[in-house]
Amino acid sequence: MHTPTPRSPQCSVTRMTEIALPQHANNLGSVFGGQMMARIDVCAAISAHRYCGRVAVTAAVDSLVFLRPVKLGDIVLLGARVNAAFNSSIEVETVVHVEHPDTQTEELCVRAFLTFVCLDDQGKPLRVPPLLLEDDVSRRRSADATRRRELRLAHRTDGDS
Repeated sequence: MHTPTPRSPQCSVTRMTEIALPQHANNLGSVFGGQMMARIDVCAAISAHRYCGRVAVTAAVDSLVFLRPVKLGDIVLLGARVNAAFNSSIEVETVVHVEHPDTQTEELCVRAFLTFVCLDDQGKPLRVPPLLLEDDVSRRRSADATRRRELRLAHRTDGDS
């Protein structure tokens, strides 16, 4: 089997900017969680596609934590990057910030870890490129992702318990 050329996490970096519009908000003026989850999935999917060089599909969401609400009219910044590469899967970390133009600051709103599987033309899992761990931050992110993967796989074999 052909082993793909190792790639840098930098090739997966994805940034999206949006504004929270009325159709995204609930009756409290906050963006619906499901709306935010959909945007996170899209941003992470683009990151995965960039890294794998082909389509990758969402296989799992390990963690998605809402830290503060995104309000109607907020400028929303989404960012994603690959943390780790396994056999046919990768972990993509996605963060959502709200930008405050008046103070030129950003506030973290959501952090999520998603697993994607790279697919071949027949829809079968395909080997992903190994991840180049170029610095201590990349090594830590990869080690943390490996721990999350081990927990996810252990939980998956637990059945209904």
